[in-house]
Amino acid sequence: MNWEKVGKSLAGVLIALVCVSALYLMLRDNARLEADVTYQSLTYPSQFSERISQTSDALKYEQLYEHARSISGGVIGHEQLDKLVDLAQAPYRKLFAKPFEAGLVDHRTGLFITLRNTGDTPVRNVHIRLPAKGLVQVRDEAGNDTLLETATSSVDITAIGADAQARVWIYFDGDYTQIAQAGVRIGHDGGEARVLVYESFAGNQATVAHYATELLIALVWLLLTLAGLGYICLLQHRALAVKNKESLDDRR
Repeated sequence: MNWEKVGKSLAGVLIALVCVSALYLMLRDNARLEADVTYQSLTYPSQFSERISQTSDALKYEQLYEHARSISGGVIGHEQLDKLVDLAQAPYRKLFAKPFEAGLVDHRTGLFITLRNTGDTPVRNVHIRLPAKGLVQVRDEAGNDTLLETATSSVDITAIGADAQARVWIYFDGDYTQIAQAGVRIGHDGGEARVLVYESFAGNQATVAHYATELLIALVWLLLTLAGLGYICLLQHRALAVKNKESLDDRR
């Protein structure tokens, strides 16, 4: 077997891989958007929910009207009592307006997105398509928060600067499983974002997930080693076949 030819072949393969990698780095878009996506099933303290329910009952017109009438001792007339009840209810009307009639209990599905621009140029016109309408909070790269007053199924961010990030919180009143299965789409002027969805693992699955990168590298090296051994065996087989042929020719 000619080891010099084997060495030259391997060197040629390595040089070709380096050239391909360099070409890819030169041609790829230097504005790269990555998105970390986490779904959560939210649980709020039951004490809070009970307080919201009790407060809502206490603010009903009939109860407030009777309390005000009993305190006044019948001195105040109906129109004045009606105005007092309306004045007492006013600060809470906005608090319990849609979609918060029952407080936070109707928004138990959360979606948290971290958008990172790993490139050296800004990412423009970032568009997020949500699986359902939800309440949205956006924090830009400068740390400024924007709250959308009404539920929406899409989020638009004008730009994310180079090596910067933005965060988005969405709260849904839908079922966790359905929303997680529907997924989310994130794109920008340069194309689609690379979306990384986080999941929870336990036991052996957690171990494999934790060392996924190391296992993948080991698998690649194993495949390369097997391929190299196979190539060497093939060369040895060919060299042995040539040697046997030459020996047979000499005998003749």
